[in-house]
Amino acid sequence: MRRIHPVSAALAAALAITAGVAAGGAYAEDAENGGAVASPTQQQALDANQTVRNYILAHPDTPIPTETPTAGPTEEPTATPTVTPTVTPTVTPTVTPTAEPGGPSRYASGMPWSDGGFFEHSSTRATRFAAWRGAPVDNVAAYTTRTNWRAQLQDWWAATVPAGFRAERDDFILSVPLWTDDRNAGSDQNWKDLGTKIAAVDPDALVRLGWEMNCCFSHATDAGDWRGQFSRAVDLLRSAAPGLQIVFNPNEGGAQNGTVAAVESLYVDGKVDVIALDAYDWWSPYTSQASIDRHFTQKYGWDYWYDFARAKGVPFAVGEFSVYSGSRASGGDNPRFFEVVYDWLQRRENADPGSIRFVSLFNDSARYCGCAISDTQNPRAAASYKAMIAKIRRS
Repeated sequence: MRRIHPVSAALAAALAITAGVAAGGAYAEDAENGGAVASPTQQQALDANQTVRNYILAHPDTPIPTETPTAGPTEEPTATPTVTPTVTPTVTPTVTPTAEPGGPSRYASGMPWSDGGFFEHSSTRATRFAAWRGAPVDNVAAYTTRTNWRAQLQDWWAATVPAGFRAERDDFILSVPLWTDDRNAGSDQNWKDLGTKIAAVDPDALVRLGWEMNCCFSHATDAGDWRGQFSRAVDLLRSAAPGLQIVFNPNEGGAQNGTVAAVESLYVDGKVDVIALDAYDWWSPYTSQASIDRHFTQKYGWDYWYDFARAKGVPFAVGEFSVYSGSRASGGDNPRFFEVVYDWLQRRENADPGSIRFVSLFNDSARYCGCAISDTQNPRAAASYKAMIAKIRRS
């Protein structure tokens, strides 16, 4: 998929220099001590996970607007009406709680939901992160190489799960675009082959299909086309791997870069198992109560998508989240971010057991992002994160 906001030649040169930089920390690694260095194919997958992050690179001082734009000419005139997040759910939730309230967790971490993250496609980093935080990671996130279908069917990501990963208990989470970068929708056999490869890692893996569809690279400019491709992909994946769980995963806030303004109109009933949200400590940062409240209560914010998920009878999840100290529009090394996010999650899980399916930290050490946490990377936020994990595990 094309980059909506081209990066200047000078900036591209700087990006090339920093792309391979691995920051230090309690669980950092390099080739000398046995850590895996991303191959070009892996780096392409890392580069594919940009969305708002590419915008920051090109516009470091100009945050993406979060207001919901007026519907563009490409939006379907008969789009599904907007759902008000405060409406009482009309669908009886079908989610089975992961554990009885106050009882033992089914997850290795001891958390009430599957709690893990993205560890730069390194099983070693996942293991070291688990040791650092004092709790196993329940899920490991990865991204396909989305250049074309030949590249997307390369299953190098199968090796990103750490030692001790148990498919019957733990979660493999794979982000898959609906169209590859060359705008190829894939043949029926392509999608079936991909489903088979995912199921070989985890038969009930979570697939973030067309994730962040309200942002930069999803091709979600026509709701009907997008829903048709989403439904087709789900059916073909499940024909090969019936146990796969499909995740509908927007980015926090309104539509950007010409995508369909009514984001909820992209949802396809009967095809989705989990509704997730990607959210970062970024414009405006979670440093004042007013800003925090806005993130949770705005249309297409945390409350909106949680309520939307419960109205659809599926659980809610956090597909990506972290501090974002690589941007001046963020709160930097902000301990408050993890405190308010985990408090919000715990309150909802306590009120409705099983309503939170998974939480996945975006632990990327690249300088453009500044999302990684450790004793030396965003140490104040890292201490807050560890404290919240320990607190919830004990509760």
